[in-house]
Amino acid sequence: MDIPKEKNVSSWRQHGFVVYPKAVTNFYVLRYLQWLIRGGTNAAYSTHHQSLWDIRMYEPVYNAFSEVLGDQALMVSLDPKETNRIQGRVCLQTEITIHKSNRPQRINMCDLIIFDAERCHLDLDLDFGSFWLPLTMIPANEFDDVTIQERVQYWHAKPFRTYLSSLGCKLLGLEAWEPSLP
Repeated sequence: MDIPKEKNVSSWRQHGFVVYPKAVTNFYVLRYLQWLIRGGTNAAYSTHHQSLWDIRMYEPVYNAFSEVLGDQALMVSLDPKETNRIQGRVCLQTEITIHKSNRPQRINMCDLIIFDAERCHLDLDLDFGSFWLPLTMIPANEFDDVTIQERVQYWHAKPFRTYLSSLGCKLLGLEAWEPSLP
C-alpha cells in the first residue's frame, strides 16, 4: 500500500471512506474483466470463480479490510444479505472521479475503495458509466454456525474446483480462524 496507515485512519474518520491505490494487481483485474466479457455474470456459482477468489485472497486486499474493520478474522460476503454497512469496491475502469466532501477524488483501475454506507453515501453501483467489482469482508464473528455451514455446503456443491489458499479457506469459512492471543 502506498498510503501511510495514519492517512487511512484520518480519511476514514473524516470522510467515511478510504482509497487503497493499486490494492489489486492489473493481472487479477484484467483476468476478472476477461471472464466477465465471456459471460461470467451469467455463469452458475459465479461468486466462486477463480479470478474473483484470487482478488479476495490477495494480501493487500485482505490487509485493507483488516485495517478498516480492526479485525484479522474476516469472511468474504458472498451475496447482498451478508453485506454489512462497511463495503468495498475495486475499480474496473481506467479512471473515475467521485465527488465527496466537496472535493474530487480520482480512483484508478485496481484501486480499492472501502466505505461506510451509513456515513458516506456513495452510489457507486448506480452510476451506469462506471464499473466496480463489489468486494466486501465482514468480521467472522458476525456469522453464525448455520450460515457458515450453508456457505461450506454451497462450496462443496459447485461443479468446478477453485484453488483456495489457507487465507481463502478462512475467508470462506472452510477453516476456522485461530483465536487471538490476549
